Amino acid sequence: MSKIEFLKEQIIESRIFVNRLISEIPQDLWYTIPNGTDSNFAWQIGHLLISQNFHAITVITGRNNKVFKTVPIVDYVKLFNGMGTLHRAVEKDLIPAHILKQQFDTVHEICIDNLSKLDDNILNEDLEPIPFMHPIAKNKYEALSWSFKHEMWHCAEMEEIKRALSHPIVWLKQ
Repeated sequence: MSKIEFLKEQIIESRIFVNRLISEIPQDLWYTIPNGTDSNFAWQIGHLLISQNFHAITVITGRNNKVFKTVPIVDYVKLFNGMGTLHRAVEKDLIPAHILKQQFDTVHEICIDNLSKLDDNILNEDLEPIPFMHPIAKNKYEALSWSFKHEMWHCAEMEEIKRALSHPIVWLKQ
């Protein structure tokens, strides 16, 4: 298995884990910030959407026009960035949960399609130009590796939110 195939597989596996969490909590609870937490499911999903776009698409192959046509990325970066902010929640009905989930899935499909067209030769390349220094990665391998690690990090937060909303952790593989 090539390195790019391995990275793509890890990105797919981490998304399967996130989708399991999403399936275990009703969409009407996505906007609830439970006691003892500082976030909600809607923010977590939006954050992972913009993060995957950034770490696994934009800095790998450049700005993707399909993403920008499908998702109001510029607005979402303001809502879901999370870098240096304590506000990690979105208000109910700001973005309907089913729309956010569709956009989340679309960005993931674009990501996987992009990665399917690449090979290991790109992994040591510098990141595509962005107007600031990448917070984690110096090359494309590091950005792709961080993408799935970051998603799994947020799985732990989503599990905590889910538990605090009285939805127990389910470890059955679906």
